[in-house]
Order: sequence, then structure tokens, then C-alpha cells
Amino acid sequence: MIRPPVVELTAENTDQVVVKVTNGTLLMFPSYLEHSVDANVNAEERISVSFNVMFSSFAEQLSKPLW
Repeated sequence: MIRPPVVELTAENTDQVVVKVTNGTLLMFPSYLEHSVDANVNAEERISVSFNVMFSSFAEQLSKPLW
């Protein structure tokens, strides 16, 4: 990746974003985005659901797939 030297981290040039979510929140982002979650350290059960979405006519109208 070509990236100019970073003198000071700002919201516009950071390479990490922390998103606080609450129960019932749906967070969507592209699959190629590097992502992770912290370990569940409490006794409560955490359920995460993941899925892939492809919009109809996506390849024809927006972007051809890379595969």
C-alpha cells in the first residue's frame, strides 16, 4: 500500500477504528476489510452471526468480482 508518512494520527489517516456496539446492532462492512473482535471475557454468552451479501446485478452495475 502506498501511504505517505504519518506525522500525527487523525480520524482521516488511522489504520484502526474501534466501533462500540450494543445489543441488536447490525454492523456491515466489506469482507476484504481486516477485522477482529476482542475475546469475550465475561460469563455472558455472545452470539455473532456472519453472512455474505451480493446485491442483484452487482457485477453488471457496480463492480465485477475479482474471482
